[in-house]
Amino acid sequence: MTFEGLSAGIGAAVEQHQTSSGSAGTHKKPSGKAEVGTAQKRFRARQKEKLSSLQHEVEEKTQEFSALARENEELRQRTSILEKVVSCRDEQLGMVKAFEERCSTTPEYSRSCFGSSSIHEGDPAVVAAQHELYRGMKKEQLIPQYKAFLAEVSSHLLHCQHPCCDADSPIVQKVTACVERMGAMLKHIVLLNTPLMRQLLSLNLETMQPAAAADSHWDDVITSLQLSAEQRADIMAVLELYRGLNAKVYEERKLIMAALGSGPGTLDLSAPSLLDRSGLAAEMELTERLSANLDKEHSARTLLCCFFFGKVLAPPQFAKVAVYSYPHFPDSLAVATAVARQSERLDGPTGRPSHSGSGTGSGSLGYRRVF
Repeated sequence: MTFEGLSAGIGAAVEQHQTSSGSAGTHKKPSGKAEVGTAQKRFRARQKEKLSSLQHEVEEKTQEFSALARENEELRQRTSILEKVVSCRDEQLGMVKAFEERCSTTPEYSRSCFGSSSIHEGDPAVVAAQHELYRGMKKEQLIPQYKAFLAEVSSHLLHCQHPCCDADSPIVQKVTACVERMGAMLKHIVLLNTPLMRQLLSLNLETMQPAAAADSHWDDVITSLQLSAEQRADIMAVLELYRGLNAKVYEERKLIMAALGSGPGTLDLSAPSLLDRSGLAAEMELTERLSANLDKEHSARTLLCCFFFGKVLAPPQFAKVAVYSYPHFPDSLAVATAVARQSERLDGPTGRPSHSGSGTGSGSLGYRRVF
């Protein structure tokens, strides 16, 4: 082999080696870039996952905070309602205490020591006479006075500018004076003359015959009142409280009625049967329990009446309830139930309105209580 041939062979070998080395280098560089890109993708995925987790945690905390805020507002609202209900009960207990004190210091009136007393101070004999008047009042005596009140307050409402809530307006002041006079009488009828109040709630005052108003009648009454959101919230809250109290009362009554129903049934009027009435004492005890149970329901009803007419409605609204309820007597339970029906239509099946606001009802209008 010549020198030239050897040189050419070496050159070819070197050139081939360089070519193969260059090819190997070009293959390694793309492999490194791919690894870097993959690592960056994994890093971004981890960052995105962490960010998503943080966002989810923030949403959960926000929802938890909102739920606690709503619960706190509902508790505050319920506390406000209970304070007003307790205020109603305190007033009624105060009337009872005053009445009992009068009975103990005025023996000639001890026969009438049942029920509650007037909140008005004055000559004990005059106060006692007022109590006797309320206790013995018949519908024939009260209804004409009530109709005269409706006629008077209606004439004032016709001249009262919408929404008729300016406490400084002379017309509103006249309406308030009428309402307070009638409210004082009705408050004592509610507490002292339960049979008369039951009659009024079941009568058509025009025909003087028993009649029940349709639900639509009370819906129209609610529309006329133009209740505020705070008033609606108060009514819904106290209605829920009323239903809770009466749920236990009704459950107890079912048991009493079942026990009475399992008695002797049709009695045999023969002498031996009449002598052998061993279950008489048990039946008398059941009737006493039934009477006490009915008293519990009446007590809850009087509280609802006091709260609705005395703590929620302003006097002009009370006047509107009376006017728009005619020929029926204003029924606090029927009106409150109408509010609940309307709330269910507006807010869904739960019937729970928003509890925003102070829940002060008519107190924010600067009016005095009617009941």
